[in-house]
Amino acid sequence: MEKIHFVIENKNLNSKETFLNNILNNKHNIPSLKEKKGLLFSNSVLEKFITEEVKYNTKTLNLKEERSIRFFSSGEQKKALLTYLIQQEPDFLILDSPFDSLDISTTSILKDNLIELSSKILLIQIFNRREEILPIITNVLEVNDDIIIETFPFKNYTFSETEFTFKGKIPKPITFYKNIPDQIISLQNVNVHYDDKCILNNINWTINKGEFWHLIGPNGSGKTTILSMIYGNNVKAFRQNIYLFGKKKGSGESIWEIKEKIGYFSPAILELFQRKTTVKQMVISGFFDSIGLYITPTTLQIKLAKEWIKLLNLEHKKDTYFKNLTTAEQRLVLIARAMIKHPPLLILDEPLINLSNQETAIIVSLINKIVKESDTTLLFVSHRQVDNLLPNFIYELVPTQNGSTGNVK
Repeated sequence: MEKIHFVIENKNLNSKETFLNNILNNKHNIPSLKEKKGLLFSNSVLEKFITEEVKYNTKTLNLKEERSIRFFSSGEQKKALLTYLIQQEPDFLILDSPFDSLDISTTSILKDNLIELSSKILLIQIFNRREEILPIITNVLEVNDDIIIETFPFKNYTFSETEFTFKGKIPKPITFYKNIPDQIISLQNVNVHYDDKCILNNINWTINKGEFWHLIGPNGSGKTTILSMIYGNNVKAFRQNIYLFGKKKGSGESIWEIKEKIGYFSPAILELFQRKTTVKQMVISGFFDSIGLYITPTTLQIKLAKEWIKLLNLEHKKDTYFKNLTTAEQRLVLIARAMIKHPPLLILDEPLINLSNQETAIIVSLINKIVKESDTTLLFVSHRQVDNLLPNFIYELVPTQNGSTGNVK
């Protein structure tokens, strides 16, 4: 008899927390799960183990390792969590977006492990993108108001269309920058070591004004290190030949003077915006680089923010609290916030994580539009290539035993 495995699309869950609690606490009507022991495989569970390890100086997931789970790669962390959960002998596992943050190679390895596991344990997969769905899935769960109302064969599931275009033009800038050179970023013979481990090996990379670059590389290849040297305050940058806006980093400009010229987005910054700030206030705050709005904006600033909100088709939500938006809507707003001053450089670090195919298409459409209709130089960062994204150049980090090398594709 074929083993049943379920799938449900992330965007169909009004409250994922409620759904998970109902499944794990036996508050459902799925015969194959009745009175069964279930566990959750997710980034949130992983983060709890990491936090407890730091707080209590304990080791749960990596008893045989001297190093902390914090210093594992994303793939190693998920492998350790999966091994631990299996040791608890559950009847089923809920896989909450299991492949988020993983590169192609690590995703393939985890998929193989889960497929092998599926012969022993029932799996429920919460997915974002169609290509993530495990081939062993047989049935779809449907949920209404967080109550499971129906299951049906996966072969009958209809996926959303992914084409999308924005109406209207990118709003014109009202902020202008002087003396921006043609060369925006230049990394010359950059080498980075942490202890005895080489992360970056002789990186040479130049980004010129108006270009659209896609930085790719597998987990642990050094993408975050490069970003921290450009946008952050990584001390490694001050020992290197790194030039930002024509000036060598560490030669006089403060980190804040550099950041004034850069718009930045990363999913991690969402944690900063948990206050009761409306969509309109959030977009306007981009003028002041503040978390929240504490300065009275000008009439012109308010007008421009409204134009961005209209472009995003969020006029009906302009007074909605930002934290109550969907994940995709939040990212649209934060990209608009980063772009409202039309900065010389816009950095988008993994903006597509944990999005559905349709949501991904929306964000990609906005990014392509920004490149086409503005003078902003754009650096898009991800661990893999993205369908329909239209960069001028791709810079790929390739890991070696002596650190990652880089090449233009």
